[in-house]
Amino acid sequence: MARPATAAVRLLTGEREPVRLATSVNVILHGLQAIDGVPCEVGDRVLVKDQADPTQNGIYTVSEGEWFRAADARTARTLQMGTTVHTQIGSVNAGRLFEFSADEPVVG
Repeated sequence: MARPATAAVRLLTGEREPVRLATSVNVILHGLQAIDGVPCEVGDRVLVKDQADPTQNGIYTVSEGEWFRAADARTARTLQMGTTVHTQIGSVNAGRLFEFSADEPVVG
């Protein structure tokens, strides 16, 4: 049985901590809402990947106010080509693996 990767190993390999949900449409980065058919909870990690403004894409932590970028995905250096993240649940994105594939990181 494979052992779970530690945070340090994930950072070095480009794998990020799993996200609970991933978007399938442009969303408002504020407050509690349903993402991919599932209600968000405070503290959820969400992969935001479908924003009209690409500088808003990334991994966020949900709050009742403004969402904030997750600690392991706040800078262009931590979201480079090849960075991956698994999605845990959702009506469309459950169990999917997403990979950052742009040449230049877009972190606003």
